[in-house]
Amino acid sequence: MIDWINPQSPITEHFTVRDALWLNQWGRLANRGDGLTDATLANIVKTAAWMEKVRGLIGRPIFVRSWYRSRSYNVAIGGAKYSQHMEGNAIDWWTDVDGDGDKDGGDCDQLKALLKPPLVSLGLRMEDNGAGARWIHLDDKPVAPGGRRFFKP
Repeated sequence: MIDWINPQSPITEHFTVRDALWLNQWGRLANRGDGLTDATLANIVKTAAWMEKVRGLIGRPIFVRSWYRSRSYNVAIGGAKYSQHMEGNAIDWWTDVDGDGDKDGGDCDQLKALLKPPLVSLGLRMEDNGAGARWIHLDDKPVAPGGRRFFKP
């Protein structure tokens, strides 16, 4: 049972409530007053499950930058109008491959190249946020026929 008000409560083996609900700019966990619904929480659990697969694929810990965002938080930080983060279906994350804290974005470049081929089999999309970006955006929004799994925001 997940305790959605306890930041340390595990969602999966490697992801916690804090990972999923932390609103960094506001310094707190998102809550029901921020628009969390049972459907959104179910999406977060589903996202955590596919992120476990991603973690296994890259063989490294994942550090979450942003997961769930309320509509007002998403606006405040300049997120996309129809961001999948507002549904709990998207995650921005990074990891450190070369030990520099990913100061140069090289780790994310390597990982994006690694993750592009299995996007279809994973059922995921990845944002093409450019070379040297210091995070990776993944979501499971369905791709329309002729659409792209590696997309420009």
